Amino acid sequence: MTKKVGVLFLALIMISVMLLPGCDDENTLYVYNWGDYMDMEVIKMFEKETGIKVRYQTYTTNEDMYVKLKSGSAKYDVIFPSDYMLDRMVQEGLVQKIDLNNIPNFALINDIFKDPEYDPGNQYSVPYLWGTVGILYNKKMVQEPVDSWNILWDKKYEKKILMVDSQRDSLGVALKRLGYSMNTTNTKEVDEAKNSLIEQKPLVLAYIVDEARDKMANEEAALAVVWSGEAILAMEMNEDLAFAYPKEGS
Repeated sequence: MTKKVGVLFLALIMISVMLLPGCDDENTLYVYNWGDYMDMEVIKMFEKETGIKVRYQTYTTNEDMYVKLKSGSAKYDVIFPSDYMLDRMVQEGLVQKIDLNNIPNFALINDIFKDPEYDPGNQYSVPYLWGTVGILYNKKMVQEPVDSWNILWDKKYEKKILMVDSQRDSLGVALKRLGYSMNTTNTKEVDEAKNSLIEQKPLVLAYIVDEARDKMANEEAALAVVWSGEAILAMEMNEDLAFAYPKEGS
């Protein structure tokens, strides 16, 4: 079967994949998405309205998703890669082009999110979600201003720091802390960032993704590198949590 990139709303998924070659079973849609990124009630509504069964599975990082697809151990109709991963998958022929004529609601998406560098003309994808990376912290445990990535290297927070288990995000944090671009191709700068993460490792309680929200809500850690969406959910669970964007950028 072929594979298509995820779209903005489930209704759009229906339009884009029903009109393109997909699974051998035309009445089943195989979807692979990030955990907690879609309400299961929406899927039930989709199934009821269309009569199409959705087989829905989740992953925690782009790399996990990529390895599974690359190995051929599983096949999906719709996937949800981040920008940099989509570019890689296009180059390797892992995704198929989308016919935007079959997605009328694409016109409703803000132009600022269209025609991105990683997918000119939106040939392979349409926007689904957008967010940032920052520091989620417990105001009771952290008294000082949280305005720099440097706080994640502060020894007084030893074993109270949660780092995101994502190569690109963790390396990006280290690069920004050092004043470098997240997209640098300078080997010296990348090595310096790598070494700073190795230096930080003894201070880190765990390298995790989805679990960070619950651990912070349960006050098991003081600081965590998380995506903005996860931060919002965590702050709803514990009023002592706050989210900050470091001055070095994100």
